[in-house]
Amino acid sequence: MDPKDKVIVVTGASSGIGLASARALARAGARVVLAARSRGKLASEAERIAAAGGAALAVELDVTSDASVAAAVAETLARFGRIDAVLNNAGNGGELGFWADAEPEHLRAMFDVHVFGMERVARAVLPVMLAQRSGVIVNVASTVAWVPMPTAAAYSAAKAAVLAFSESLRSELAGRGIEVVLFAPPHTSTEAGRAWPLDGPRVHPPEWVAEELVDTLRRGRKSRLAGASNRALLVIQRIAPAYAAYIMRQMGLRAGAKAQAARDRAA
Repeated sequence: MDPKDKVIVVTGASSGIGLASARALARAGARVVLAARSRGKLASEAERIAAAGGAALAVELDVTSDASVAAAVAETLARFGRIDAVLNNAGNGGELGFWADAEPEHLRAMFDVHVFGMERVARAVLPVMLAQRSGVIVNVASTVAWVPMPTAAAYSAAKAAVLAFSESLRSELAGRGIEVVLFAPPHTSTEAGRAWPLDGPRVHPPEWVAEELVDTLRRGRKSRLAGASNRALLVIQRIAPAYAAYIMRQMGLRAGAKAQAARDRAA
């Protein structure tokens, strides 16, 4: 899909990968809908995009609320009349730590944003796309969907659910003009990324990740693991799954210990 003149909704667009993606899509000629819980910062960004000759709309959207999602979709349609693509980006990995030490609400919150939030948005835009007989739903995955990481059990489980849901939905919608795309960013230098002090993988700027997303859309790819470390680990996982699990186990336990030490120092 060429983003030019397409109406593309980006959730979690107030910062990080979401904001960088909205900017990159606007530069590619898309009519961008910046969606997040707070409209204030989004409005300023939409004004900057418009001042540069683009088209943008800021909408308030809380992916944990059916009413909020429905209102954002209605506002988008009132302005642009269609929705060509949605980037389900809202959410973050939270704090690293052992599942047994976390409150039960932690896992539920992860699923409410990453899984049920993604599903709410997809369910809201699907009737529009079916009527158009065209559309792209991009769901943000993670390497830990394929190779789970200790100290991130809730996030790993949520992203694994996103992976399974997306692949199932893609098959269900085959032949109806709608594509479901899985996009897995690498470790990224955002506030959420810095909460994961991982050893080894290169840390990419969100602007690089956003350009990878735009390229994914242009090439019509159904799945994209951005970054060499992501792809290398998945190759290892296919060839030697026990070794891939060992790599992720060591990485996760070290990162979890660093995160706990930082919290102890802050306390």
